[in-house]
Amino acid sequence: MILTSVALALGLLAALPPPVPPDTDIAPKPSPPRTPPAPTDQDKEKEKEKEETPDPAYMTLLPDDGSPWGLKTEVAQKLAGVAEQYLEYAVKFTCEETVRKARYDEGEVKKETTRRYGYLLERGDGQSIREFRQKMKSDGTVTTAEVDDAEAFPPAYSWVFLFSKANQSYFAYRERGDRFEGYDWVRIFEFKGAIPYTDGRDIRQWDGVVLVDAATLTPVEVRAEPSRQQERLKVLFERWSQSFNVAGFRVGPKPVGFSGRVLFQTRRDRLTFPTQLRYNSFRAVTPKRTEPTDASTRDYAAYRFFETATKERPGERVEDK
Repeated sequence: MILTSVALALGLLAALPPPVPPDTDIAPKPSPPRTPPAPTDQDKEKEKEKEETPDPAYMTLLPDDGSPWGLKTEVAQKLAGVAEQYLEYAVKFTCEETVRKARYDEGEVKKETTRRYGYLLERGDGQSIREFRQKMKSDGTVTTAEVDDAEAFPPAYSWVFLFSKANQSYFAYRERGDRFEGYDWVRIFEFKGAIPYTDGRDIRQWDGVVLVDAATLTPVEVRAEPSRQQERLKVLFERWSQSFNVAGFRVGPKPVGFSGRVLFQTRRDRLTFPTQLRYNSFRAVTPKRTEPTDASTRDYAAYRFFETATKERPGERVEDK
């Protein structure tokens, strides 16, 4: 009996598979990296369409149609006459300014702020004007201290002097036809400033397009970018693309550009007044594409017009005309 049990155990041991040698590798061998799938024709077409679609940052100016620069004497005189009317109104109103600012990171808004001011203009010598702001409280009253919150862009009201006699020698103009813009029949003018871009506060440092009411020749919309910006961005981007490369990254900063837009929707005495100013900063990521870095929107509302020969402050009560 004992012999039979031993023989059975030996038979079972013989039937077991041979032992597997221990794995000497602690970690499994890495698999070779997967090859990304080749882009399809549809992907290529989408990328091509994206690259060929004009970037809004590069669409401030109109495509050059080859038309000559210059205005007819009669048109230039009428436009200058309208600008002269605005000179008196520069110190005849107060309004509320709401400022919204946003900072972008890789195309996404990361920080936003909102402020409200009492707002008026002070006139200096000639056609020079200065913005005056006072912080507005929650109850609608204003503080007595002046607030410095100027944009790196001309004050919205300064664009009404675009065609003034004093400015006409600093600009090149040409008319580009007319059309309906919403409910407004407008005439379209291009302009190019003669002063090199520096701080951006002078309208003569900007190129752009202005839409004026066809009947009154008052501004309806202004779109502007720094003088010769497109040529400057092209040169700077080429310089950046040739800058020193470290580990696949360019060490130089990508070129930065700016654009502005002013709307004139408040009307009084056949004149238009600013209702919104938008100022944008962007970074050129390719010769044809940009990404936003900062944006500022200033809304002007609650206009109060009055007759005065002095320089009232927003806190001083005056009667509407």
